[in-house]
Amino acid sequence: MQTKNKRRSGMNLSTQILLGLVLGVLAGLFFGEDAAALKVVGQAFIGLIQMSILPYMVVSLIGGIGGLSYTSAANLAKTGGLVLLASWLLAFFVIFALPMAFPPIEAGSFYSPSIVAPAEVDLIDLYIPVNPFSSLARTVVPAAAVFSVFCGVALIGVEKKQGLLDVLAATSETLTRVAGIVVRLTPIGVFAIAANAAGTMTFEDLGRLQTYILTFVVATLVLTFWILPGLVAVLTPFSYREVLRNVRSALLTGFVTGNLFIVLPMLVEGAKQLFEARNSRSEDTESYVEVLVPASFNFPNIGKLLTLLFILFAGWFTGRALTLGDYPSFSVMGLFTLFGGADLALPFLLDKLKIPSDMYQLYLVTGVVNGWFATLLAVMNLFAFTVAATCAATGQLRVDWRRLLVFVGISVAVFAAVLIGLRTTLSVLAGKEDIPRRTLMHLTIENPAPAVFRAEAPMSPTGESTGKNRLEQILERGTLRVGYNSDNLPFVFINEKGDLVGFDIELMHEIANQLELKIEFIPWTYETLFDQLNRGDFDVTAGGMVVNLERLAKASFSEPYMEVTSALVVPDHRRNAIESWRQIDEELIMRIGVTGQERAHKVKHHLPNTDVKPLKSYEEFFTNNPLGVDSILISAEAGSAWTVLYPEYAVVVPEPQVKATMALLLPKGDPDFRDLVAEWITLKKTDKTIDRLYEKWILGKDEEGKKPRWSIARDVLGWQ
Repeated sequence: MQTKNKRRSGMNLSTQILLGLVLGVLAGLFFGEDAAALKVVGQAFIGLIQMSILPYMVVSLIGGIGGLSYTSAANLAKTGGLVLLASWLLAFFVIFALPMAFPPIEAGSFYSPSIVAPAEVDLIDLYIPVNPFSSLARTVVPAAAVFSVFCGVALIGVEKKQGLLDVLAATSETLTRVAGIVVRLTPIGVFAIAANAAGTMTFEDLGRLQTYILTFVVATLVLTFWILPGLVAVLTPFSYREVLRNVRSALLTGFVTGNLFIVLPMLVEGAKQLFEARNSRSEDTESYVEVLVPASFNFPNIGKLLTLLFILFAGWFTGRALTLGDYPSFSVMGLFTLFGGADLALPFLLDKLKIPSDMYQLYLVTGVVNGWFATLLAVMNLFAFTVAATCAATGQLRVDWRRLLVFVGISVAVFAAVLIGLRTTLSVLAGKEDIPRRTLMHLTIENPAPAVFRAEAPMSPTGESTGKNRLEQILERGTLRVGYNSDNLPFVFINEKGDLVGFDIELMHEIANQLELKIEFIPWTYETLFDQLNRGDFDVTAGGMVVNLERLAKASFSEPYMEVTSALVVPDHRRNAIESWRQIDEELIMRIGVTGQERAHKVKHHLPNTDVKPLKSYEEFFTNNPLGVDSILISAEAGSAWTVLYPEYAVVVPEPQVKATMALLLPKGDPDFRDLVAEWITLKKTDKTIDRLYEKWILGKDEEGKKPRWSIARDVLGWQ
């Protein structure tokens, strides 16, 4: 009777978590972007559940290892190491097989306006606890784990250790109770996290990433719900159903939060309950479980290893697919660099395998979605690893070769069917559209002023000689004449609609609207620029103009609106060969193209030994390259935009970094107009207009061009 009343009292935690997930998704779909208000609730939940995890890991490792004998510890290390190695081999088999699902396509690219630098990780600080208290305070988990393992191993040989073990056991139980109290809030936390994600996420910019995402998701599901629990069922006394029942709460929590760390206590308790249900729970099994879960957390799990699939996807995406000969070095480098995390491993591998480093930005786009599924797989991996290693260490592992071979045969057949289904599906879904190029070439001017566009420069001077200053002339004619060169992406260029757009162009529309003027756009070339400017063909020059002494001698500049960094654009496979400007000039490794004869002379002065060639335009370098130069000098900000259109090139910033400022180029001798433009630029910095244009044209974040997130409340019921 008591059991029946208990069952009627309410849903179990797993059901509550699942209900919270479903309700959260529905709330996000219903309210759309308004659901972002729940983000703080989700963050508070994760903070609460994290507060006891690191102390729990330290106490469990010290107490768990310290309670063993040297024989038991050696046995555990041996069996655990073998099981860990087997899981790594399984992961790489899956990783190398999955690219067979990628359909044949033409290589694409994406918009990446910044140079991606590999994450700098101090491996000594990460793994060597020079100051254990500092490592604990900064949540440096690997270093804290190393400290705990050393303390645990040292404790094994201490004779009068029982008192300390009792304290550690009591502390571990206390922290488990703390985590248990917070875990009761999981349905609420899950609801908030799911609502925020469902209400704010958008898939319109994922483009061909659906190939990677879908392949990754399907692979994690097959591994999580078939291969790993199936292997445990074949090799241990536990059934498939028992394995899933004892890990389901941890799976749901890990999936929704995307945080493996916070489910460690749930994994420990789930494994203990699994052994208890078969009456095989003992002091050894408890000690092994308490050691294996936190210890294995610090090694690359299958969920983390599967992120290496992105490298194979990036090679497919850019037409630089890895060969079989690349796989051994790729495996070794990938495994060891993942000890420092994916943010260290992926940029490093992209660089070493000569895959465009800009691809790392695409990985960041997938972080939310794939993070959920990677954590889901990691939870199952840790649970399966702990159960299998504990059974092996306690003599409960059984190998029935017939059952094992049948399971392997069925799994291979299932996996092959999955690959065929994925390839068929992706052949239909993977379109030819290049999302980054579309992002760049579809950008438009917000609130344009009335404008006239000239394709050719005037044959005769257009300046007035009325005795009035330039500002008075502009206001009298009602038209602002703007000189442009459409070869200056992303400051001035022609988009796919044939419109003149860019950072400088939108800035010109801004000032024209505020002065209630029309705009007349007049073209210039690097050879004719200053002649046209000073004879009055136009009032202001747009084109990402860098301020330097030579130009100041011939014209005036407005207040600078942006700082840029000098860089070289080179074929992607040569980006690692360049370290410094001195190296370029001393080793003669690079022929440099420079737009304009005068700029070429200036560069030659600074790099006297380097072969410097003048080019008519940036486009000339990327298309026919008649002078055969190896690189082109450009700002990193502009060069990054060019690599969107030509992904086989990369931006390199040699040391020491050379900074410069950009401003609008103005005629000499007109202080009133110059002061007006300078003050106006200052105002635009203050009201964040310059920041908005920078995010749009340089960073590619066109917030104004984005449509509001679809929601039931707004788009179906019309409530918003």
